Amino acid sequence: MTPPVICIVGKSKSEKTRLMEELVKELKSRGLRVGALKHHKHDDFEMDKEGKDTWKYAKAGADTVAISSPVKLAVIKNVKGEIELGEILDRYFADNDIVLADGFALSDKPRIILADSSGDIETFKRGCEVVAVVGKTGLEINDIDSIVERILGFSKR
Repeated sequence: MTPPVICIVGKSKSEKTRLMEELVKELKSRGLRVGALKHHKHDDFEMDKEGKDTWKYAKAGADTVAISSPVKLAVIKNVKGEIELGEILDRYFADNDIVLADGFALSDKPRIILADSSGDIETFKRGCEVVAVVGKTGLEINDIDSIVERILGFSKR
């Protein structure tokens, strides 16, 4: 069964990566298995390179980290032994309790919007369910507990 997915969306440089890291850490501390998925708008990318977003998410404790672009998909998953190819294909994220996706603003998935204005909210809402608004027009980015409570409330429906 596919776990609930919440997209973290906002303008470039809006601290999406920082928020993702903190949410992964807090959700992990509450005993959840957390997947982190990064959307990469450009064609090619490097994965798991020190300092890159995917590296930060893995370091924060995500059990599954993936990145997708128009030409490539890459996944890193913590395992407890060698996994057969068939199992790998079935297991990217199915065993996570929740998946946080950095970006994917054009998807129809629920989202947390990092916003400085009501215009930002409208731009990134796109008719989708909003789990939380973070920034000048919503919860403070440092209020991780409140944001996580919104995530948990959403994921239990």
